[in-house]
Amino acid sequence: MKSSTLLVILVLQAVLVMGIFAAVAKENAVVGESKGNTETNGGKLGCCTNCNFSFSGLYTCDDIVGKCDPVCKVCKVIKKNPVKQFQCTDTFIGICGPPCKKN
Repeated sequence: MKSSTLLVILVLQAVLVMGIFAAVAKENAVVGESKGNTETNGGKLGCCTNCNFSFSGLYTCDDIVGKCDPVCKVCKVIKKNPVKQFQCTDTFIGICGPPCKKN
């Protein structure tokens, strides 16, 4: 009896914690939108092979590319030599986009 009660309490605590993280992520996303780097993407990126999910509920595309997608608001130089390469550092609510096709 005690172990089942403890299990129920642990599950409820986990649900509560995840709810708090979701609320904070949503609030941070709204604040981040005013800074211009958090976007509800919904697949607007042309493609993203390395789409990463964080526990905050936000996604980032970790692809390193020759040119950032036009949708990307914050594109950073990752490598300068021998060829300049970039990474979009935007965070997205929802998925990044479909996987990129190899040429």
